[in-house]
Amino acid sequence: MKKSFLGTVAILAAMSMAVLTGCGSSTPTETKAAGGDAKTEAPAGGDAAASDWTWERNIEIVCPWGTGGGADTTLRAFATALESEIGVKVVVNNKSGAGGVTGVQFASSQPADGYTYLLCTQSPMLAQITGATDFDVYGSVKPLCQLVHDVNVFVAGKDEPYNNMEELKEYLKANPGSVKCGVMTITGLDAACVQGAFDGEVEAVAYTEGSQLNADIVGGHINLGCEGPAEVSAMVESGDMKVIGACTDQHLTLAGWENVQTTADINNETTYGPARGIFYIPGTPDAAIKAFEAAAEKAVASDSFQEFCKQQGLDQRQGWLNTADYTAEWDSDYQNLTALFGNK
Repeated sequence: MKKSFLGTVAILAAMSMAVLTGCGSSTPTETKAAGGDAKTEAPAGGDAAASDWTWERNIEIVCPWGTGGGADTTLRAFATALESEIGVKVVVNNKSGAGGVTGVQFASSQPADGYTYLLCTQSPMLAQITGATDFDVYGSVKPLCQLVHDVNVFVAGKDEPYNNMEELKEYLKANPGSVKCGVMTITGLDAACVQGAFDGEVEAVAYTEGSQLNADIVGGHINLGCEGPAEVSAMVESGDMKVIGACTDQHLTLAGWENVQTTADINNETTYGPARGIFYIPGTPDAAIKAFEAAAEKAVASDSFQEFCKQQGLDQRQGWLNTADYTAEWDSDYQNLTALFGNK
């Protein structure tokens, strides 16, 4: 599995990297109202430690992907809720490029003064693990808290000749090399899902905009897409798309999606999904970290963020993790993904 995934990366990353790095940066934009979910746990250090820090000016959270995608919308919903807890503006700064690595590099180069943070998933770290980037993603930022843990699903246009994972596998046997799947990050978890679920029988194709990927799926220009439920739910509801499968070990509880076949249903262990969390720059004052963690726990538990998560299908897995638990999860992901996909 590792060998063929790296082959996919080598071929497609070469074609897509110039486009990805050209996505550069955009002007910081202040958040608008939004809403959410996730389970909560008491933050390490307690309220006494958190009270040692006072927010004196706006804070910035870097999003290493463009506007409108799942990472961006999750961050903006969280930022709105966070503002109510910390009493200052939270500015979202989209710095896209190189599958998220550009934004991680930018955030890690900022002063570690407690006023700049990063939203990230495992995808930029996976780019480091596979050798797609030389930048030390794993070592340059540290986990602060997890907000949500999304799932990846495979969707197809309504006229594709298969309706679930079993039918698609049979179609691939009869028509080898005929199916391609659009992904947003060729070195990320979505491409890893394509490789893991189909063992190299489906080619992953990089897109820079989710809207274009969805248009191509609906228009029949590409066979599949690997995305989150939020990115495709409207088109599934309209009948323009159908959900072929979910990269999960349990069936989804989303209304109308309960019978979607999972990778577990076909005896496949591919269950990668983007865990979106906040990271801090090494050297950030401990008091700032604890204050952010305490405020973030309340923001994630707020009615507005809980409702956002419910609407976006982000309630299928446990969301909130405090600093200690998220650090353990991040380290475990690094070890497991390195074992699967790392250059040895």
